[in-house]
Amino acid sequence: MLKILIVDDEPFIRQGLSVLIDWEAEGFFIAGEASNGEEALALIRKNEYDLIIADIRMPGMGGIELLKQTREQNLSKARFVILSGFFEYEYAKEAIRYSCTDYILKPIKQQELVGLLRKVSVECEKIRVAEDQEKMRDRAMLERHLASVISGKFDAINLDYVSKLLDLSDRIRYINIEIDMSDDRVRQTDEQSKRSMQRRLYDHLRRTLGEHSHHIIFDVNKYADCYDVGFIYSAHLAEKQQMSEAEYLEWLTDKSSFVDFGITLQAGCEVSCLEKLSDSFQSASIAKLMHNFSDTASTSSLFPKTKPARECEDISCLEQKRCMDELITSIERAEKSSVEKNVAKLYRMMSDANMDYKSIKLNMNYVMFSLLQLAASREPHINQDEVVNYIIDNAFDRGVTRGSESHFLSFCLQYTDYLTQLNSPTSGNVIAKIEQEVKECYMQNISLKSLSEKYFINSAYLGQLFKKQFGSSFKDYLNSERINVAANLLLSTDKRVYEISEAVGYQSLDYFILKFVSAMGHTPTQYRKRFASQSSERK
Repeated sequence: MLKILIVDDEPFIRQGLSVLIDWEAEGFFIAGEASNGEEALALIRKNEYDLIIADIRMPGMGGIELLKQTREQNLSKARFVILSGFFEYEYAKEAIRYSCTDYILKPIKQQELVGLLRKVSVECEKIRVAEDQEKMRDRAMLERHLASVISGKFDAINLDYVSKLLDLSDRIRYINIEIDMSDDRVRQTDEQSKRSMQRRLYDHLRRTLGEHSHHIIFDVNKYADCYDVGFIYSAHLAEKQQMSEAEYLEWLTDKSSFVDFGITLQAGCEVSCLEKLSDSFQSASIAKLMHNFSDTASTSSLFPKTKPARECEDISCLEQKRCMDELITSIERAEKSSVEKNVAKLYRMMSDANMDYKSIKLNMNYVMFSLLQLAASREPHINQDEVVNYIIDNAFDRGVTRGSESHFLSFCLQYTDYLTQLNSPTSGNVIAKIEQEVKECYMQNISLKSLSEKYFINSAYLGQLFKKQFGSSFKDYLNSERINVAANLLLSTDKRVYEISEAVGYQSLDYFILKFVSAMGHTPTQYRKRFASQSSERK
């Protein structure tokens, strides 16, 4: 509803205007009344209005002066309509200099007023749409700059843009918030429903943060089966609500309970400046990994309390650390039999010690950070984000119960192979063969995993080699090849779009169109019409 302020020194005119038409039916409501310009200015300073209808002559300050003062003091962008008598017509035209929307001659006619309101309503809607589009562009620009900072691949322009819009302090964290995949309401839905939940979570968090909504960023990780929202926490946010950090995050979690599905939060380490935000993001990724290994909903079943805590007090932290160090060493040396023994030993110790969830999580964090360091020592120039992504992408086999001993063992053995191949010279011939296979078999259901099995190379390491060689992920490379072939088919054949989609290997027509638009800037039909006509003109 658009808000109206009526300004006239005659009470019967104000009353007459209020009953002259059905304001709500036209999308308006009378939000205020004033008997002269001074009263109106006081109201305008306190409230927002979309339309101000003011009499041209009133005691003290008339409508023209009210319009002038409002514009010169930049008090409101509301549209003004001046009420005037027949003999004041020329005088009323002076109002045009101050961006007066229109004028109405007295006595006011119902049809004329309705026509004016509809005109104002259309103009307001156009401006609202334009403002919304501008906000969306600004939001997209911020999220692009912020994504660069989060990934650690930023420059001064990225930092300057982000720092101007976020309320930052010297205590910052990246916090990963996502829909809880262990929630039955989530697991039993399809991909589109999960993405819808992710969007609702994003919108809800932005509404919750209000003026600080810029601290929320959508879909940071951008990999399959992840439905996340990023939150850049700053100590200023908690301080403004007179809360501690823990209280603020608990408040945010409680607020998020209004969505009709479970969510999880993983907080990264605290950093002192925006330049170090990627460090916090990395640790949040590891925390997410640990959450998946040790889900609170299933902790008791994964680590049964076979003995009372008092009977296990002799198991010291030093023994636990020694056990984990032995596991890490066996992974480093690629001694798989020893890896199996140490995993079994570690799980037995955690079970016998009656360890709680937090202690288990600390143990797993220690192992994961140590494994990250092993990868960095093998390959000094390795991107740690790639290693984190490898852990996330490869540690969770859908066929294995997450957090279980067999699951963790499977991951450790995979990571052993991964470390081994980091130091092994891999023939460029393998990449060449895969490149050729993509060109010949792009229409088939090929994947990095199937190719890694075919050529006996760890999938994560193969992915890293592929990215170094071509500058893109295997999935993006495959999509690019398919889209290029599709573009040629659109111009060289009369096949329908759905036929071409199937011919190049897409099972979903909608997904094909989405990828085509992303790559080519046009829908397949638009592309065919545009470039086919250009080709005929050249002939």
